[in-house]
Amino acid sequence: MPDIEQELQQITDLISLPEVYNKVRALMDDEHSGIDDFAEVITIDPNLSARVLRVVNSAYFGLEQPVDSIPRALNMIGLQQLHNMVLGVSAISSLDLPNEILPLKPFWYSSLYTGVLTSMLADHLELKSADRLFIAGLLHNIGSLVLCARFPEHAREATKLAVQVGRPTHEIQHEMLDCHYGDIGARLLANWNMPQELQTLVRFQPTPLAANGLGLETALLHLAHACTTVTRTADVEHVVDPEVRAMIPMNPEQLCEYSDMARTVSGEMGKVILN
Repeated sequence: MPDIEQELQQITDLISLPEVYNKVRALMDDEHSGIDDFAEVITIDPNLSARVLRVVNSAYFGLEQPVDSIPRALNMIGLQQLHNMVLGVSAISSLDLPNEILPLKPFWYSSLYTGVLTSMLADHLELKSADRLFIAGLLHNIGSLVLCARFPEHAREATKLAVQVGRPTHEIQHEMLDCHYGDIGARLLANWNMPQELQTLVRFQPTPLAANGLGLETALLHLAHACTTVTRTADVEHVVDPEVRAMIPMNPEQLCEYSDMARTVSGEMGKVILN
């Protein structure tokens, strides 16, 4: 077994968010900051500015009139949405970890779909955490990128064994490395000083029944992730633990409807963010 602690410490220390995100985060923590302060930070980075405007004008927000400036975008979507957007774009650029197992563009399209679907399900259930759940969905699988880049042989073997014996991949990973992709993703988020709730969602996404205090939110994230593993959304009912599924008051028809919408919206977002 590799020295997992040493290896993880090395790679998580090397992966950092760009300075523009740190500035936005600092403004979020400053009660005296205003829209002009945020706009100034964003407009300094032309690439980020263009991506923010394209995402704001995407189907995810569904605005009736196009937005053509950062200050107006901020007024339309709010500071928390801006923060989430900058965090998402920053994380994608920071986690450019080439590997031979997970092609990065399909990986991020899948992650965007998970984020959009999770937030849609949360909105349907009238949860106040929809914005947070979009970020949790986007980042829920980042531990897999670390595993594939740093421990490719173990990542391949875990995936192969999971298929052969019909067990969840995270269980095989834990037996091999004493941790799974959720643990590793949460560790990276801790290194980035992300909120504890976000760390919890990512850590327990594979095992939502163990997520004390965030059971429903984690169950939604788990369900959305499961939708990425099946050919038809209707088949997800067969791969999700019945006890987890019972936590979510939503019928299969509603889930299929939201899944279709999420694929359309996340596809448009992907064209903006990933191309």
